[in-house]
Amino acid sequence: MKFIFVDAENVGSKEIEKINPTISDKVMVFSRSAAVKEVCERKLFLYLSGYPVGSNQADFYIIGNAVGLVASLSESQREMSQFVLYSRDNSLVTAFRFQCQLHKVKYLIALEPKAIVQKSQPPVVSKIEKSLEQTVLSHFNSENTIEFIRKKLKRSKSEFTGVINNLIKAKKIKRVSKNKKTWVCTSSR
Repeated sequence: MKFIFVDAENVGSKEIEKINPTISDKVMVFSRSAAVKEVCERKLFLYLSGYPVGSNQADFYIIGNAVGLVASLSESQREMSQFVLYSRDNSLVTAFRFQCQLHKVKYLIALEPKAIVQKSQPPVVSKIEKSLEQTVLSHFNSENTIEFIRKKLKRSKSEFTGVINNLIKAKKIKRVSKNKKTWVCTSSR
């Protein structure tokens, strides 16, 4: 049995039209669009729109429903089930994959996420990223907390976290043993 989750806000009604489930599959379409609702009614899909208006609210609702569904299944039902996601949203795909792996549920990502489809990034982005990385690294010449530097540079958490993770992986910064929240540049010690 397949449980098919469709992020219609991301993929649109054309992708919904292409879905041909078996009689035992359950298709859940997440959208607030009247056009998508009509498609769902015609194809007998479950139309879910009871989430708040706002950024990523459908994504949160999809993950919440997926986890709730996993929790309601017995171990033998889980073994016979497969969770399928229709979305090109890289963050949602990552969260969905993580939850399925965590709960040991077979899963399938039916569409390629945007980040994979767009293979080449403009070189300007990587130059800006490198420049930001160097700027952040210069602030670790003395012991500092990551949050202090982020606020000082006035950067968003998501943008800053990516740079910090790159610096940690490259072993350019490390934690100070006395205080786990404090970091320092590895070349300065």
